Parts: sequence; C-alpha cells; structure tokens
Amino acid sequence: MKIVVIGVADFVANLVREMTDRGHQVAVFDDAKEGVEKLEAELDVTGAVVDLLNFDELEEFGFSKADILVLTHRDDTINVVLSMYAKMVNIPRVLVVSKSKKIAEVIQKLGLASSVLTIESLVGKAVTSALLGAETIELPGDSLVAALDTKVISQLVGISIADLRDKWRLTVLRVIDREGILRELADEYVVKEGDIVLVVAERTRIKELLL
Repeated sequence: MKIVVIGVADFVANLVREMTDRGHQVAVFDDAKEGVEKLEAELDVTGAVVDLLNFDELEEFGFSKADILVLTHRDDTINVVLSMYAKMVNIPRVLVVSKSKKIAEVIQKLGLASSVLTIESLVGKAVTSALLGAETIELPGDSLVAALDTKVISQLVGISIADLRDKWRLTVLRVIDREGILRELADEYVVKEGDIVLVVAERTRIKELLL
C-alpha cells in the first residue's frame, strides 16, 4: 500500500518505521524542511517540502494515489482542508490527528476521515491501531489476542465463525456488533461490517491480516 503522511509530528518517525517494516511505501510531506530531511536520512521514505494548500503541487508527488492518508499537521486548518480534498479525490482511508477535540468532532461528523484522534489522547500504539484496524495483546509463546475492526479489515465481513476457525485459523472469543452488543458465538454467525471480532491466533496469522 502507498501511505502518505502530511506533517512531521513527534510520533511520525515511529509510525513511518512501523509501516516501512511492514513493506508499505511511505511518503512524508510537510511545509517545513527540518522534519522531512530528518526522516529521509533515518528511514527509507520519500520526503517532500511542499505548499500544502497547492493541490497541483501535491499531485506532482502523487497525493491522490495514496491508499491511506495520515494528516498530522500542527495547523488543524491544513488537516481539515486536506481531509476535504482527500474526499474529493476518493482516497480510500484517511486518518486525522488533531490538536483540538472540537475540530476532531467536526471532521468525524462531516465524514471526512475514517479515523480521528486528538493529540491529548494520542500514543504511538493508538495511531498504529487506528491505521491497521486492530488492538493487540501479547501472550506468552507465539500467540496474540487481537480486536479486529471490520471497518478497516473488510476481508472478515461475510465470513462465518466456523470458517474463521477452520479456514482462517482464528479462535473467536467475542463478537461485538456496531451497536456495542455481544453476539452469540454460533458457528453459523456471519461477521457483518462494523463488528469488532476478538480473536486469539498465532502472531504470524495476525500480521498477515494486517498487511
């Protein structure tokens, strides 16, 4: 996947490192050169210093070809404008990290982003989880407990509990629907969009789902 990150916030290096380690193509844009140059020197990424409100200039660097757009600019005006532009050019997934809770709520209500976080609630793991659609807990040995969000991991939608166990090698512990209701774990239950599926699986299987 091609991931475009706008703005070099404090957590961006860890996020970019994680995504490049997973084999994704990452480009980082900002209107200040210091952070971009540092990331280019440290990590295998494409960096560019651009006028972030000049859409033609952004397109020269392939903005609208992104599979995922991460907006982390220190100026929330930039984040709002680019989330609107991303919707116009049909970027599939947009993650916004805002300094303002009110701005975050507006972006969410207008449907301008797949996920919206605020700086106050932000930790590196939260960003990665929102991007990948999974929260994970390490277990002794080679297994993980993972909460899989079907709004992001859409390939789970339409799969029965029996098939998740027998064909996908996932042990399903709980399914929580979009209303927050625990569903019965009958083998014939079919996962629906918006479900959160809590599973136990081998580490390698979870990583395959998140790539």
